[in-house]
Amino acid sequence: MTDRVIPIADARRTKPLPLEGELGSPARAGEDTLGRRLHDLRISVTDRCNFRCIYCMPRDVFGPDYAFLPKSELLSFEEIARLARVFKGHGIEKIRLTGGEPLLRRNLERLIEMLADIPALDLTLTTNGSVLSKKARALKAAGLNRVTVSLDSLDEAVFRRMNDADFPVSEVLNGIDAAAAAGLAPIKINMVVKRGANEDSVIPSGAAATSCASSSTWTSAQPTAGAWTTSCPRSRSSA
Repeated sequence: MTDRVIPIADARRTKPLPLEGELGSPARAGEDTLGRRLHDLRISVTDRCNFRCIYCMPRDVFGPDYAFLPKSELLSFEEIARLARVFKGHGIEKIRLTGGEPLLRRNLERLIEMLADIPALDLTLTTNGSVLSKKARALKAAGLNRVTVSLDSLDEAVFRRMNDADFPVSEVLNGIDAAAAAGLAPIKINMVVKRGANEDSVIPSGAAATSCASSSTWTSAQPTAGAWTTSCPRSRSSA
């Protein structure tokens, strides 16, 4: 009996971006199928994180033996900057650096300097805040405009359970203060709400956010196929 080989083609690499077409396809480049203009781009600079949040990177999956991407597989700063310029030429106005935890990427300030050279680009970053107090001034000096900080509870015990890294909430709050002092504003606070874990923290966290941030977002964590996913964002803006 001979082996049967079924060739597999990745159509994503060969299908051109439609400029004009039937109803439901983009009317022109830079729009989605509903005709909404695409102006924001998220770029992940690392898949690593120093937290093991129970809804994002649970420890039973991302344990000591988990195979993260080798350094050689990550986009270099030069590659990221080149892509950013290409996307800027197609109408992108804002780039958000994410991870994992982006501040774990060594010499990230150099990448920010490279991106800040792109004219008329809103440059932001999402972080868990764990090292923000140490890096806020350097990030601002490099050209970062503002930050979004994840803060799942103000209660010390609840926060430590949520991040599952025994990390104190006070350090994140210090990072938010440092970001404000450095001028990384407006600051946005993100909170993931998981039933049975931190729903009692919504109101206290929302009240605190009004004094230290310009806007806050709540996202519910829902079980899907044995794993936790996030959905249903709820936002409040004090601006």
